[in-house]
Amino acid sequence: MKLKLLFWLLLVGNVVLFGLPRGYFGASATERREPQRLAEQLHPELLSVLPANSEKLVSQLRAQPPASQPAGAEAMAAAPAAPAGAPATTATATDPAAATQAVPAAPAAGASQVAAVTPSCTEVGNFTATDARRFSAQLASLNLGDKVVQKLTQDVTSHMVYIPPQDGREGAERRTAELRRLGIGDFYVIPDSFPNPALRNGVSLGIFRTEDAAKAYVGQLISRGVRSARIIARRSGAGKQVFQLRDLSPEARTALDNIKSAFPDQEIRACTA
Repeated sequence: MKLKLLFWLLLVGNVVLFGLPRGYFGASATERREPQRLAEQLHPELLSVLPANSEKLVSQLRAQPPASQPAGAEAMAAAPAAPAGAPATTATATDPAAATQAVPAAPAAGASQVAAVTPSCTEVGNFTATDARRFSAQLASLNLGDKVVQKLTQDVTSHMVYIPPQDGREGAERRTAELRRLGIGDFYVIPDSFPNPALRNGVSLGIFRTEDAAKAYVGQLISRGVRSARIIARRSGAGKQVFQLRDLSPEARTALDNIKSAFPDQEIRACTA
């Protein structure tokens, strides 16, 4: 008897639990707990489904501010644009004094890039003595003053391997005796009439067309016990004239190009030294 009563009680309880949330016994439990949600429901007759490319939908999205836009951004966007050249200002409703604080404008990037590209030193040449005089006379019309520097350059024609002088003629004789003892006979003592006084009474061990060949011979001398040999570049006696012009204005650079056009064999380049 007790088991039958328990069975019917469980059956009735299950039926009540099944029907109560579904409204079979009147208002549901959710409706009884949250009546305000029922009052806030939208009216179906006022709803309309718009396609994704609807002009009305696009215009509404454009009118809405971005979700990441900070508070007060709408008021700033609605404010009238400042006149051209006026400093930009920012202000908030809680801080009126900030309205007068100017925000400095960022420097123009183009000006810094031009300054970085424009060379500060321009070099023209190599001129012969005659062409250098003609070029210098035409360059004088630009009135560049100390911005122009004229330099003499000489081409390297060969390289000499030598032992520097020491103790005059007597030192040269001691060195030649040591060379003979080491089995080196290809040398000569640089005479007192040599144009470069710093080399007089030194010992020349050979003249080479390239620096690499001179270095290779120095390596051979070191392997044979000669450790005082050095290399010096020999330059041509004639030489060329080079003009260096610094901090030229755009107008002066244009005038320089016009002058240089009369010397087609010359080139304009950035200064190397």
